[in-house]
Amino acid sequence: MASPETFLTADQLAQVVGLKRRATQYHLAHLYAHGRIDEDKRTPITSGIGQPLLPGAQEWARSVVAPDPTCARCLIALAGIGWDGQVSQEELAKIVGVSLRTIERHRPHLVLAQLVNFRPVTVRAAGTSGLVTGRHPDRFTLMSGLPAARLEGQAFDEAPARAAGVVDRVRWFVSVTDTERDNAIKSVSWFLRAGWPEDALLKALDSAEDRQAYRPGGYLSVLLRKLPVEYIVPARQSYRGEYPERQQDCPVCDTPFKTRAPGKVLCGGAICLTPEKAVIPPGTTIHRIA
Repeated sequence: MASPETFLTADQLAQVVGLKRRATQYHLAHLYAHGRIDEDKRTPITSGIGQPLLPGAQEWARSVVAPDPTCARCLIALAGIGWDGQVSQEELAKIVGVSLRTIERHRPHLVLAQLVNFRPVTVRAAGTSGLVTGRHPDRFTLMSGLPAARLEGQAFDEAPARAAGVVDRVRWFVSVTDTERDNAIKSVSWFLRAGWPEDALLKALDSAEDRQAYRPGGYLSVLLRKLPVEYIVPARQSYRGEYPERQQDCPVCDTPFKTRAPGKVLCGGAICLTPEKAVIPPGTTIHRIA
């Protein structure tokens, strides 16, 4: 944008790229240290290096429609770390170039949009007390916002057999009655039919080898109730296309169709293909414009 004789100032460059002045200066220094720009910190160096290709996570993040521009910058910053990782809010604010208060305000937007899943990492006292004495940076996983497809047909009928395999691999679920095991299989079958993968269910139920439960059947029910009804596909899997289509009914014409788009979409994506079959709730008054 600038002529060879007139460089962009730090303020002008910050305005173009949407960062603060200090963050812009920080990244210019980083580019110079890695041989991307000359010592004037304005002239690109292209011989022998060129622009690096974006990794998969960053390419995915740049294609996502985030709730707002600040959320988009936060998502791209997280993707720069990887599909999953560990970062504190202070570190994320420094990477994005915004204040800590801004991160605290926009991080819940990414969680609500099902684009990032954050998990706290607590520090517990040594010994048997287990008191929480501190907190490490949160772990995160980039999510696609896409709910997994519900099982249908033969896969729906095979869910109890797969659920039995999951229950048998839960290491602490021992010394239970046949009735407790059957109830556990029914509960796990429900989640499998809702689209939950076996590995994800087993990880949620059997995260600790030395876990002890006074009533294994009741404790398994408690863990299952903590899980969300829908399984949101991780962004890494959606980027690689490692998920099937899901079936839903069009909100306008009530026609069943399959889609990979997130949320509630119409049978034609952004439009309804059969508006003449629209389901009108009883008692609704329709006004026609001549």
